Amino acid sequence: MLPIFSSTNSPRLTPKTFLSWLITTRLVRIIVISFITFSAIFSFTHLFRGFYFGRSKILHPISRTYDTNQISPLSEMNNLYRFSKMHSKTSKLFTDSLYPYYYRAERTPELDDITVTTFVSQQGFDDLIRLAEAWQGPVSAVLHVPTETLDDKDPRIVNILATYNDLYKRNAILKQNVDIHLLAGPVSINNVTILPRPTNFHFNIARFFARSEFVLFLDQDTWPTQRARKILRKHKEILLQNDILVLPTFVFTELSTSHTSNDFPRSIEELTKLAKRKYMGLKDSGWSLNKGPTSYENWLKKKVYNVSDYEMHYQPNFVVRRGRELPWCTERFDNFENSKAACLLQMYISGSELWVIPEAFLIEYHYNRHSYLLKPIESKWEKTIKDRMYTKFFREACIHYAKILDSMGEWNTPKANHVKQQCARIITNWGLGIIDGLTADSITVL
Repeated sequence: MLPIFSSTNSPRLTPKTFLSWLITTRLVRIIVISFITFSAIFSFTHLFRGFYFGRSKILHPISRTYDTNQISPLSEMNNLYRFSKMHSKTSKLFTDSLYPYYYRAERTPELDDITVTTFVSQQGFDDLIRLAEAWQGPVSAVLHVPTETLDDKDPRIVNILATYNDLYKRNAILKQNVDIHLLAGPVSINNVTILPRPTNFHFNIARFFARSEFVLFLDQDTWPTQRARKILRKHKEILLQNDILVLPTFVFTELSTSHTSNDFPRSIEELTKLAKRKYMGLKDSGWSLNKGPTSYENWLKKKVYNVSDYEMHYQPNFVVRRGRELPWCTERFDNFENSKAACLLQMYISGSELWVIPEAFLIEYHYNRHSYLLKPIESKWEKTIKDRMYTKFFREACIHYAKILDSMGEWNTPKANHVKQQCARIITNWGLGIIDGLTADSITVL
């Protein structure tokens, strides 16, 4: 109620007296106390988050001076500029002749599906069909046609594209599920007869243009079982944490000379029987059968497990998120062995865990044993030089990702455990003074 003033014996109502009365009312006091309490709690919460969780990683969008829906510098860039930046360590012979979605699948994959990323050679028509039929899901493939010129009327590219046009018309699975990104042009101007081989450049393209959230890096002549895709999709919560799903790859041994593609195991029980009879073995490139980091002993337990014996040359088939915080694969190597190992190394020391899914196994089998992709092209000396280059890259990657983790305030978190484990000696020798606040005592090998 407003104060009542008598007209005979009380002073007149003035703004000053009304304000004095308002301040002393119970409702105003409650409002003031509530505001002060809320402000204190809000300030304390932000201070606590700042000290406990470190710097905020969320950047609020900055309003621009123009309508980004109508005009954008990115929209004005042609593919030549975009690809030259995205693939800065790759020859412009490739980036100048890249045509995404040259064939675009009719079916749009679900966002949480898994897209196979693969390389297709001019001789790989049959293999692409086999892969599409086995996977029964989205495929992002890079078709590299080594033309002698950059002219789209080159007879070689005309003939190959005519063959693929015919395949798409006749094969419903290709039309529904397979995106093909065309890459034309010679591998080398000095030798136009060199045939292309899969590298991280091809896989980065296939990964970038995949239309689902998750992608599978699949080796040549490696085939998924029909249940693999369904099994992998059950573990997407691991992928959403930016971790990696490893698919164990098995091959027929010398004891299984009579086995063919018709004898592929369809379940983990069938595979276990063949493995125990030594008709099949777990393959990790660079290791003897059943002896690699994927761990045959752990696989026999048939439960999801962590790769505990990672090594810098480890290169399994694996599933990751298409983008987000996971690094893009370095494109500096022209041989697939070092390319894939380097790609996984980047992801691993940046903080991702490796989880093996025993039931989602793959089978390596060569339908075309005369394919040029199976023939080595490097001399022993060339391989030695490339191995040394990979060792130097390993050192560079150690410093690079240690620096990133430190700058993000994550050096003393579990995310930095892998770079500390793999790179302790390198960081101690090269990283001190480069990484802020880093001392030899702060590098703990776990």
